[in-house]
Amino acid sequence: MRRTSIVAIGLAAVISVFASGGPARAQYGAIAYDSANCAWGDSWNYANQAAANARALADCKGAGCKVVAPIGPNFCAALATTANCKGWGWASRSTRDAASLGAMQECQKYNAGQCALKVSDCNR
Repeated sequence: MRRTSIVAIGLAAVISVFASGGPARAQYGAIAYDSANCAWGDSWNYANQAAANARALADCKGAGCKVVAPIGPNFCAALATTANCKGWGWASRSTRDAASLGAMQECQKYNAGQCALKVSDCNR
């Protein structure tokens, strides 16, 4: 009886370690943008903000690219721009739809033409 209890306690301890000790998720992202030529780049689910920023800038392919949206864990972000590149907006929210709507609203504040969503994603 005592041996069964010890085995059960040991088994419970092992199960709790595996259940709660899952791998850490990489949850940083970024959006980079260059309003001179509409170039943009993005990154999602990186181990830290510096790595996420570097990837977004590398994907942007414009001389004037800057990170406009650092994105933290469990957040979504989006970028919207006008066709002439002058109007643009980004947003970070808890859902992709909310981030997309926020980016479109920010872009429309420029009154520089019709805005279109360029990118949206989530760190999850």
